[in-house]
Amino acid sequence: MSAPPLFDRIRSEARSTAERKVASILLEGYPTRALATVEVLAKQASVSAPTVLRFLAKIGFSRFADFQAAAIADVERQLGSPLNNIRSEASAEPPEHVYQRTLLMQAEALQVAAAQAMPAEFDAIVDLLVSPRATIKLLGGRYSQNLAQRLAIQLGQLRPGVSFTPLMLGFVYDTLVDAGPQDVFVIFDYRRYQSELLTFARGARRSGARICLFTDIWRSPIAEYADAVLTSPDASTSPFGSRVVATAQIEAIVAAVSQRCRDWSRDRLARIEELRNLGAAEQPAKES
Repeated sequence: MSAPPLFDRIRSEARSTAERKVASILLEGYPTRALATVEVLAKQASVSAPTVLRFLAKIGFSRFADFQAAAIADVERQLGSPLNNIRSEASAEPPEHVYQRTLLMQAEALQVAAAQAMPAEFDAIVDLLVSPRATIKLLGGRYSQNLAQRLAIQLGQLRPGVSFTPLMLGFVYDTLVDAGPQDVFVIFDYRRYQSELLTFARGARRSGARICLFTDIWRSPIAEYADAVLTSPDASTSPFGSRVVATAQIEAIVAAVSQRCRDWSRDRLARIEELRNLGAAEQPAKES
């Protein structure tokens, strides 16, 4: 799936945290969000209206109306392209079987996510996760704790100082007692968003900790407190939101961290393997 020309300008010029917030909001809901007012965009991105206008000026639009006109022109080009017509015809007749429909739906979701991806936002998360002095703590909601736990397990094999925090009623806040600037909290929160995670994020931010958020395209309220946010479409053939794209994001994070920390992660993995072999050797032999 090709991205409209304006995508590249928005994506490539977003450098600061505030600029990335504006760019992410625009790309995740393109072109609909581009047609909103400046005030609406600012509220969605948790920035000020002047911040939105400064970013648009940076990518070549001195007036907000000029930016919206460019977005509309992008849409018209996309609608008139032969490729788009072929794609529309193909999607008009989905397979009857739920298995095939689900696979095709998730394949399309991955393509959409790739087209809308903000590499700078992804890199900001990786930068926090590879900091040698950082302590990484991961947590998620009812249906996303498994994602947090999976990422915690894999990161813990690549670097020290990684832990998973179960969402135990009342006790999760105990984690904040020692929180400080050295901590990076990776939070997974998807609709329906959980109030306890939002309260936790507020407390973490007050302590000076950094926050990385994984959420859906509607964005958890935690986004207001996050240093970096990765969103994912969650359309599904089941009553529950899909986490296929979120899982792919985790895979990409692990791949990036392993590349950035290749030398010391190699030594760490070798040591883990030694310990596992030692444990296996001490197991009593099974009776034949």
